[in-house]
Amino acid sequence: MKKLTVVIFVFAMSVTSTFANNEDKLKKKGSEVRTEVVKLLGNYDRNLDTSLNTQVSFIINRKNEIVVLSVDSKNQSLVSYVKRKLNYKKIKVSTLNYMKVYKLPLKVKRV
Repeated sequence: MKKLTVVIFVFAMSVTSTFANNEDKLKKKGSEVRTEVVKLLGNYDRNLDTSLNTQVSFIINRKNEIVVLSVDSKNQSLVSYVKRKLNYKKIKVSTLNYMKVYKLPLKVKRV
């Protein structure tokens, strides 16, 4: 009986540590994607009355290209800018899941 409790305790600790280590990889993956997207977007050169908050939904295809699904904004100029800058551009992050929908919050500040 004593050995059984020790085995269960060791199993529980190993499972917990496995899931705990997985979160760091997900955060790193997310920050790499964000860095690449910001680099591809560059500076938005249009004059804005206010700062804009939007969300970009995209997938990564088998060729490591970003495919923009939607840009949640009422500003059509911003929507076309984001699609033009990101759609079918190669991304250099190798640890991504293909064909998974990613959602990235985006804030465009007024200059």
